Amino acid sequence: MAISVLLALGLVGAGDSPGGASVPAESQFPESRPGPNTAPFLGLPPPRETRCTVSDILEPSCGVWWGASPYGGDVESLESAADRNMDIVYTWRGIDQADVPGERERRLVAQGRFVHTNIEARRFTRSGHPAIAYRDILAGRFDSSLRSQARGVAELEVPYFITFDHEADGKNRYNNRGTPEEFVRSWRHIVDLYRAEGADNAIWVWNVTGWPGNVDRLPGLWPGNDYVDWISWEAYNMTGCDKMSNWDHVDSFEDALSPTYDWIQEEGPKHGIDPDKPVMIGEMGTTDIGPGETLKWYADIPDVLRRYERVRAVKLWDSKVSDGCDFRVQANDYARRGFELAGQDPYVHLPDRVRRLAEYAATRDRSRD
Repeated sequence: MAISVLLALGLVGAGDSPGGASVPAESQFPESRPGPNTAPFLGLPPPRETRCTVSDILEPSCGVWWGASPYGGDVESLESAADRNMDIVYTWRGIDQADVPGERERRLVAQGRFVHTNIEARRFTRSGHPAIAYRDILAGRFDSSLRSQARGVAELEVPYFITFDHEADGKNRYNNRGTPEEFVRSWRHIVDLYRAEGADNAIWVWNVTGWPGNVDRLPGLWPGNDYVDWISWEAYNMTGCDKMSNWDHVDSFEDALSPTYDWIQEEGPKHGIDPDKPVMIGEMGTTDIGPGETLKWYADIPDVLRRYERVRAVKLWDSKVSDGCDFRVQANDYARRGFELAGQDPYVHLPDRVRRLAEYAATRDRSRD
């Protein structure tokens, strides 16, 4: 990574000025919208003074980035409902699309958000987005579009999260577009192309489903520590979902998060997986499980995260599979309120200047090149 500066500052609470740290004045940071001081709103005590750093791969030491894949791509509506900005926005693109990042991703970056793009092994330039075989990637048939993507990411000159073909362990993906070995080789091929084009600001996020029944597939899908910056999986409760007819129970956010977390920590090293890599919950959400229960499912998330220290980013999947499988928080007032309460917790509502540490680090590093 080219963004190699670690910056630190004293955090006494959102809105307080930095103390005792060598950082530039606020006027020297890029323009960005501040978040509210939410501790009094929630009746919480102010956070204790901590020493916060943001690494070259955007890992914060003092809390968790909060983000979403917004319904219909409308991040502004979700932010209004949640009464806060999203730190990260998730987008989906095809491996055949040369214009990545596109207009939408560039606008999100310009407005001060981080972007996480999943590059699917699909032809997004064709109707129906047909899947492609990994062997076609390995044969170099998409090298031209991939090199164009890499140059576009490099030109942004800001950290940019990227995943290749998320959920490769899922039942509809595993051994479908190719073998696990071909997935790994394709992942490395893409990373190598990006690096050759100077996209050192790309942050590589290995995103799997994390379903307990799939963990035995993970070792064969691991691209290697040199090719992965963040480890990511999903945390869902799908009670009543008509696409999951056997789901007759309720999983809390912790129930959904912990099995793969524990597996990575305990079994990962046996398979060459570094358990110290930061974790991103790439997608999360619950179906309607009752007013109080739905609100609590979301509102409990920050306290859960405090117990799982490697988790440093969480993203809501704010979308709808069917009428009986709806994860949109704006479609359920209790889900919206719970998501709002969770998002105001200081642990996931990092002061705006923490984000600017990463921006300043990138600026400092570029000035030294």
